[in-house]
Amino acid sequence: MVMRHFEYDKPTICLYHSSNLEDLTKFNEILWGLEEEGIPCKVLSKEDSLNSEDLSYMASQDSKLAVGIGIDNSGKVTLTLNKLKKDKPLFTISLDDDDKALRALGANAGRLVKGIAFK
Repeated sequence: MVMRHFEYDKPTICLYHSSNLEDLTKFNEILWGLEEEGIPCKVLSKEDSLNSEDLSYMASQDSKLAVGIGIDNSGKVTLTLNKLKKDKPLFTISLDDDDKALRALGANAGRLVKGIAFK
């Protein structure tokens, strides 16, 4: 019998952020919103010159759950689904928005995966 090794890649939402962002704690609220919905997230740093639409689109294409969040170096946060056009994201907010808005975006990303109503 031949044993095969398989890499198991857990289905996650991908969050891609600009490598120029210095204070990564600013998007903890987004991650907590996802956690409240029970949806795992993979966070990766990407090229700093990309805008949030590009980052979220790439993240949604790479996500096994088809949902991506992008945060660019200006603090713009974009949530999208892999079936949407790059320039037509679902939600856009700023890291400077209040904690409630950031947490709601994370929760809504999780709800998008679950197919239930947004907050």
